[in-house]
Amino acid sequence: KSMDWEQPFFEDLTLWMDPTPRDGAWNMALDQAWLEAGGKPLLRVYRWDQPTVTIGYAQNLARLADALPGWPVVRRWTGGGVVFHQEDATYTLMVPAAVDWAETRPVESYRLIHGSLAAALVEAGYAGCRLAGPEDVKDLPFCFEAPALHDVIRGPVKVAGAGQRRGRLGLLHQGSVQQVRVVEAFWRSWAARLATRVTELTDPPLEVWQRAEELAERRYRQESWLHSREDLEP
Repeated sequence: KSMDWEQPFFEDLTLWMDPTPRDGAWNMALDQAWLEAGGKPLLRVYRWDQPTVTIGYAQNLARLADALPGWPVVRRWTGGGVVFHQEDATYTLMVPAAVDWAETRPVESYRLIHGSLAAALVEAGYAGCRLAGPEDVKDLPFCFEAPALHDVIRGPVKVAGAGQRRGRLGLLHQGSVQQVRVVEAFWRSWAARLATRVTELTDPPLEVWQRAEELAERRYRQESWLHSREDLEP
């Protein structure tokens, strides 16, 4: 069982190395728009246009505010804790509901994705990367101070965590890699572990852009979404 992430999860995967650093609202909106679009599983690798804080879907911003830097804050559609995006590498794995793998149980999907990621990091030269076990877990609101079960750790240091959301659209897994340096080739190598066939995309279809623009404005830029998860979605 411990090596069941060595086999590809998918027959086909789209890889999008998003070349443009974006603000928090756009990054969150593009992920949701892609999941809504359906089709094949997609791995999106992306950057931020400035240091940004993301908070988990269920977190209370008012309780966290005093401990946050003066960076822009955006609420994710996924769970998990507070993540500071500055020197990290970020990715999202989207598995539409029509793909059977989207039915993988939450804890199991988290373990498998991070097991595959840890193996790719070891292959890239970061020896010692492994999954956090029960003995490594800490209960703190700040994601990278507190390994959760099946996060990726290297010694005592957490190097990768994620938030997930699953529902009628499928599985959304938004991840951050910190404390290690990964280059573009790493993501191509990991994509090849995740799927038998990988197609690299240069630009999303127009309908994804249009839906992302709508979501950015009507959800992720809204103060009501940031503070209480309410937005203007019908």
